[in-house]
Amino acid sequence: MKKMKAAVLKEFNKPLVIEEKEIPKPQKGEVLIRIKASGLCVSDIHIQDGIINTVKLPYTPGHEMAGVVEELGENVTGLEIGDHVTASIDLICNRCRFCLSGMTNLCKSLIRIGFEKDGSHAEYCVVPAENVFRVNKDIPFEQVAILTDAVGCMYNAIRNKANVKPGDHVLILGTGGLGMNAIQIAKVFGAQVYATSRQEDKIQLSVEMGADAAINTRNQDLYEEIVKITNGEMCDVVIDNIGIKTSINDAINLIRPGGKVIISGYNDPYFEANYQNMMKYEKEIIGMRGLRRIDIIEVIKLVEQKKIVPYVYKTVEFEKINDALDEMREGKAKGRVVIKF
Repeated sequence: MKKMKAAVLKEFNKPLVIEEKEIPKPQKGEVLIRIKASGLCVSDIHIQDGIINTVKLPYTPGHEMAGVVEELGENVTGLEIGDHVTASIDLICNRCRFCLSGMTNLCKSLIRIGFEKDGSHAEYCVVPAENVFRVNKDIPFEQVAILTDAVGCMYNAIRNKANVKPGDHVLILGTGGLGMNAIQIAKVFGAQVYATSRQEDKIQLSVEMGADAAINTRNQDLYEEIVKITNGEMCDVVIDNIGIKTSINDAINLIRPGGKVIISGYNDPYFEANYQNMMKYEKEIIGMRGLRRIDIIEVIKLVEQKKIVPYVYKTVEFEKINDALDEMREGKAKGRVVIKF
């Protein structure tokens, strides 16, 4: 049988093991993708640490993929061998009320590639044809890889959950793998965009990405700076990509009456909020997970039109995947890291 290299998680709290596995065969309605690039996400670290309890070992992680169609299963139409593609990680039922209403990211029977099913940290990955989306061949594979997560999640947060409009004051808390893309997307929708970081090089990069202001929270008071920048109006929307107790409460204090906090980062399992602050001023905290199928189509179009340039901090060779994960764990990565084959 033909073999491929794959990164396998065999034990929680241990490095991935690169080993040979059999190349999977696409079944009816499936596509075999030869992986060219696979993004590394904080979720990969959460999985490695045993925090996500739906993962069963041993298995191959990876949920941000880009590659080339290698083989088509029976009854697959609309795709051709050699197409450059990315894929939605959500395997859905297409029958529940959420799927039928277009909220495919909330499917009641959801199974995720790279979580409950082997993912893209391997040379090949089998994906249902309905999950596969073509992308123009002039878009680099490392950018294509992050479309359905690092870019797409921020599109869902800004476009759907926050309903950002021209002139809105939007604050991005945390400018890493998600935040640099969020800045660009919020600008597409006409917002005044502010970003935060504790690293000066990320502050400079945020401005290059289009932020109207960037605040170094290591030496600047965030609340005072937002008061000054917005002339006391505060923010219409805060996107919390940090996901800790202090970040969510900072966000609540920084939104105007009727403003929205969108939760996209998750680190601490719980937070406490000022009940009266939320109730009296009709502030909202809104959860956000992944993105819908229709959002992927819209994100691809924006990237192909060069309105968004997916931000990749760096690429690394597949064999160095554990070094890259360690770099992310230590907070040294200044954006999305992508492994390439």
